Amino acid sequence: MSDAALFAIAVILLLIALTLGFRRWGGADLGPSGSGAVARFVLVSTAVGGIVGAPFWWLDLTPSFAWDLPPVASRMLAAAAFAFGLAGIVVLDRPSEARTRLYLTLIPIYLVPLAVAVVLLHLDRFDFTAPVTYGFFAVVVVLSVGSLLTLSRSAGSGSGGAPSGPISAWLLIAGIVLGIWGLALFAAPSTNYPLVFNWAKDPLSSRLIAAMLFTIAAAFLLSRGDAGRARLSLVFAGAYGAGVVAACLMNKAAGLPMPPLYAGGFAVLTVVSLLLLLVTDGGRAERAPV
Repeated sequence: MSDAALFAIAVILLLIALTLGFRRWGGADLGPSGSGAVARFVLVSTAVGGIVGAPFWWLDLTPSFAWDLPPVASRMLAAAAFAFGLAGIVVLDRPSEARTRLYLTLIPIYLVPLAVAVVLLHLDRFDFTAPVTYGFFAVVVVLSVGSLLTLSRSAGSGSGGAPSGPISAWLLIAGIVLGIWGLALFAAPSTNYPLVFNWAKDPLSSRLIAAMLFTIAAAFLLSRGDAGRARLSLVFAGAYGAGVVAACLMNKAAGLPMPPLYAGGFAVLTVVSLLLLLVTDGGRAERAPV
């Protein structure tokens, strides 16, 4: 199958999924931050687009992204897309102003630094004869601008109650560690220290991975005062962490190098986040009005 045909299939699947998504969630009460056509478009498009895009990136199909990614990085991108998709569905199915606003905040945190780095440092990696390149820039601009405009037009809501002590402590500790890790990887991607800087010869892919690290860090640190946001952040991190571990294991099964820090670190992130989600009082607190 040609690259153009595969891209066309992906676009058709996305349009079908978006149509179904707007039929399902077009009338949901998402709070002030989720009101208006722009906000709803951003929320539904990010959630649905993440779910639709994840399988293409997981399979590391050549025309599925704007530049050629190493297999494990492509699957980590798929994990990020799935995490945004799953978290978006949680927001749309169980809407509240606090969760809606957090989700809208995470979108530009993930996309804007990457877009700036691309424009300033990495345009040579893009093939401007390929339609996926224009799709990449369109997605980045539309979702980033839409999110920022929506956030600027609404005020944040008050806390719906703090999460439990163990959750709050985990959000703080993991948020700081992931934030430092992500910022270091983004700022100095070519550092010759493979344990942390696993893609030293591919700084753009390093920055793509780094963007998700500090996005999860931001989600954790912004959620420490609100149980509903904390639960959403744990779902977001748990989904991404599980995907990263699976990506590392697939590399190992294929006889390719497995980044040990990423496999081990995200295994811890996944297990702790999901256990806290299941066994603490976070679920009861989250059901309180927010």
